[in-house]
This record gives sequence, structure tokens and C-alpha cells, in this order.
Amino acid sequence: MIREWIEREGRILGPEFLRVDGFLNHRIAPGFIEVVGEELAARFAEKSVTCVLTAEAAGNIVAYELARRIGARAVYAKKGRAATMAMPVTREIVSPTKGTRVTLAVSGEYLSEGERVVVVDDFLFQGTTSAALADMVLECGAGLAGFGFVIEKTFAGGRDRLGHYGVPIAALVSIASMDPEAGTIEFVEEAAR
Repeated sequence: MIREWIEREGRILGPEFLRVDGFLNHRIAPGFIEVVGEELAARFAEKSVTCVLTAEAAGNIVAYELARRIGARAVYAKKGRAATMAMPVTREIVSPTKGTRVTLAVSGEYLSEGERVVVVDDFLFQGTTSAALADMVLECGAGLAGFGFVIEKTFAGGRDRLGHYGVPIAALVSIASMDPEAGTIEFVEEAAR
């Protein structure tokens, strides 16, 4: 169902960019998010997850739905550091979609020792944001349980970047390539990954 939704409503903007903001990360289709939450929950059901972490803002709704389904809390790393944030842990990254430098900040009190954290996002592209979040989890002394993504762009190397953490990496749909001229997406079958 997720793949069909992407084929029907996604828009290929270039060989690296797929527009899904009409149902996943700007305007939200509750039915789509419900299926995403159900499938991600099945992937992490046996991992004793207590916290689902994402970066503001595209992954927020995915993190919330997964957390709701597995009985965990959802936390998002803010862009910038709020003056009221207790024990801030920060990382600076370059946004893959905007090309600008962004500081991500999360309260260390929300990623304390004993937490089992899964990092989620809408896309796995180069893995920069997810790696920064994983490093923040580990810096706080929490346990990293895995990574979960709605869509993986396998051609961008994100899985390789995250592989050294030694935890499961779940992507609900994987894309090998996109052709903006033909308007086609080549998907990677689950068994081929």
C-alpha cells in the first residue's frame, strides 16, 4: 500500500528528490500515516523501545504514530536551541534538502540512561541527520535500538553511513532510482536488500 501511494501521489523533482509533501510531511494523509505506524511498529515490536526520536519537522508525525502504537514517548530534536531546554545536546548538520547548516538540539533529560531509542524519519537519504541523532542518543547514555524510515533512497549511501551503529535499519519502501523525464521510480524489492 505504501509503494502504491508513492507511485500515485509522489512527484519526482529530479534524480534525487521525490516530493511527498501532499500526504507524508506537509499535508498529512491520516490513512497513510496509520499504515506507516503499523508497519514500523511491527519492525520494532521486539526491541523494548521506550523513546522514538526524530528531527523537527518532517519526521514528527511518523515518530508520534510509531510511539503511540508501541507505547513509547516521541521526542523531536529542535532546529536551534531553545533557551528553556534543560541539558541540551546539539549537533550541527547540513540539510540535504536545503543545503544550509542547521543545529539540532534535544534535551538530555529526555534521552537518559535506560531509554531504548529508535531514530525515525520520513526519508533515509545520506543518513546525515539520523547519524547526528544516533550520536546524540549515545552521548546521553541511552541505548540505540534501531533506525526506521518510510522511504529509503538506496543510491545515496545512507544505509552504509548508519551501518556502523550495529542496529537494525528498517525502511518500508526502498528506491533504487528515479527518472524525472519518464516519471518513473525503480523500487528495490525487500528480498534484494
